[in-house]
Amino acid sequence: MNAVLTVALPVFAIIAVGIFAGRAKLMTDGDSQTLNKFVFKFAMPAALFGLTASTPPPGATDATIAIAYACAAFITLFGGYLLAKTLFPVTGPEAGAHGFASTLGNAVFLGLPIALTIDDWARPFVVLMLVEGVFVIAIGAALMEPRKDDGSLLKRLRGYFVGPLKNPLVLAMIAGFLYSAVGFSFSGPAQTFFSLLGRAAGPTALFSLGLFLATHQFPALKSVAGRVGTITLLKMVLLPAVALAVALMLGLDDPAYMGALALFLFVPSGVGSFIIASQYGIYQSETAAAVSFTTLLSVVTIAGVLVFFA
Repeated sequence: MNAVLTVALPVFAIIAVGIFAGRAKLMTDGDSQTLNKFVFKFAMPAALFGLTASTPPPGATDATIAIAYACAAFITLFGGYLLAKTLFPVTGPEAGAHGFASTLGNAVFLGLPIALTIDDWARPFVVLMLVEGVFVIAIGAALMEPRKDDGSLLKRLRGYFVGPLKNPLVLAMIAGFLYSAVGFSFSGPAQTFFSLLGRAAGPTALFSLGLFLATHQFPALKSVAGRVGTITLLKMVLLPAVALAVALMLGLDDPAYMGALALFLFVPSGVGSFIIASQYGIYQSETAAAVSFTTLLSVVTIAGVLVFFA
């Protein structure tokens, strides 16, 4: 319970301040977008590079949680796709958006700021972010891409998997791991620079998330209840159950790694699922409602993770 008060309460308080700023019209949706750009392109990459560059290269335990999450993500992503096609009158790309929202978590804006405050949780959390950034985003984008019979399948497939490598968060993590693997020293002015810039990522991201929730119109839950319900069950029940089961089967017994994995799994659906769906012009109401509903639910799930693991 102490972890909930010392970690979760301040986190959700910052989100609440962002909501207040939006509701009171002290800041606008445009401000939210600007803050997101700062976090996405500068502050969070600095935090991730600094974290990975100053720690040893990935080891066996890192591989264990990566495999556990990858297995669960694969099952959830394609399970969500097939479930949507079976239960609802949706197109292939819409079913892809359904599976993507069921799998992608709000790791950047909600999970990582929490992980950074708990001893030994940040490193495994970043490993999971790297898997999600390359694996889930690549396949999710492929499933959402409108089908074209233009004979350029190989070209499109290459774009799907090269695309995540243009993501500044993914690039920062890869660069940091390579920097550490080469054995360069990470200290002095460089460490101070990345530390100072990286510290802005967590609170800014949390505030921006609250501002986003306050300045976006979400659809009436009744109109999308069935689809949001299945996304919630997949994201908050199936994904964690499979990943934790695989981790235990593989013999993961490090408390910090189990805690980081649980936190990663129980964050809500990521805002990125709504943003990417919007880029394709599909499933926007459903993903927006899912982000909103699972974010509210995450108050309970994240508090539970902190009680049991922190």
